[in-house]
Amino acid sequence: MIDQKEQGPLDELRTQRYRRHDLIDWFSQEQVAATSIAVIGAGAVGNEVVKNLALLGVGEIDLFDFDVVERHNLTRSVLLREADVGRDKAEAVAERARELDPHVTVRSIAGDFWDTLSLGRLARYDCAIAAVDNLEARLKLNQMCQIAGVDLVNSGLDSRRVTVESFPFGSTPGVACYECTLPDTAYARVAERYSCGGLRRRAQLERRIPTTVVTASIAGALVASTALRFGSEVALAHSRRVLIDTINGPSSVVEIDRRDGCPGCGAFAVPPRVVRTRNCWAPRSESAADAALGELPLRLSDALITSYECTACGPLAAASGYVNQRAAAFDDSITTCPNCTMPSVRIEIRDAFSLGELMQRFGDGMAPVKYALAALEGGPVCIDLEEYPIP
Repeated sequence: MIDQKEQGPLDELRTQRYRRHDLIDWFSQEQVAATSIAVIGAGAVGNEVVKNLALLGVGEIDLFDFDVVERHNLTRSVLLREADVGRDKAEAVAERARELDPHVTVRSIAGDFWDTLSLGRLARYDCAIAAVDNLEARLKLNQMCQIAGVDLVNSGLDSRRVTVESFPFGSTPGVACYECTLPDTAYARVAERYSCGGLRRRAQLERRIPTTVVTASIAGALVASTALRFGSEVALAHSRRVLIDTINGPSSVVEIDRRDGCPGCGAFAVPPRVVRTRNCWAPRSESAADAALGELPLRLSDALITSYECTACGPLAAASGYVNQRAAAFDDSITTCPNCTMPSVRIEIRDAFSLGELMQRFGDGMAPVKYALAALEGGPVCIDLEEYPIP
């Protein structure tokens, strides 16, 4: 939430701009102006969301996207122009949004949000919006919002249907998460994109879902309204899904129940306690207490390559470039041995370690992970490694 003391009262120009908003009895322009929102994704829905938030006068909008503008984006992205082709999407969209209302702060962050959005930064937003087109990004943002205690709005669409889901992690801890809605087949889709348990497949193409600006605009309106919690206190008590058929008109609203054994929120019966520390794994001492602490099991936010060896040639000099690195940073081409040129490299990938193992692997160095999760008697703990080096 933005500090209104720093912002000061709305000036005369802003008062004139939002005069019609002031006639709406349930709409607080001051509250909207004090709101800070992260939008992940600057595609068709992201364009509409940012446009709506800017016109409504939301105080701060941070837009994250790694992609560049392509010509086919122009038919469904309201803020993009022909001259933007080749530019960073986030930069182009943010620039146009600032033109809509120069009083609104709109920042663009180019790059994958996983590399550019820390837990500490996420915790400062009132809401995060997932306007992304792939399941893996939704899974990551779902976990980050639970840890940070930030409300999440997720959007999905096809050529005619819009789905908007709200997860009030910040206002109502213990509610269902995004993964509570997923069938087992969804995880199979993620697995199809990877080999060896974590390497990207070179030939795997992300399935693109065609849509139109009509469907995207309806999604963007509903997402913006949901993010600002317009009109309904009931929505804050439960996770919910809204489904709209933009062609035939029927819609439905359902509450989402928490699923037993959900891989996304099953570990968070209570909100995790976040401990921020340096990304340094050197042992503090050789005391018995520290030795016992070394047995603490941790699950890392990123799977790491732990061994790299050719079944024919044996240990490889190239292993130093892969071992202890994030598996997702590489594709399956590294399974081809640089010596014998055969696809015979055996790679081990893990995301579960004891604290002692991480100390041995990284010592004074930094592990290429965002955070680590530990299950303690007093409840789950997230170790936030703020010094994670952004590639």
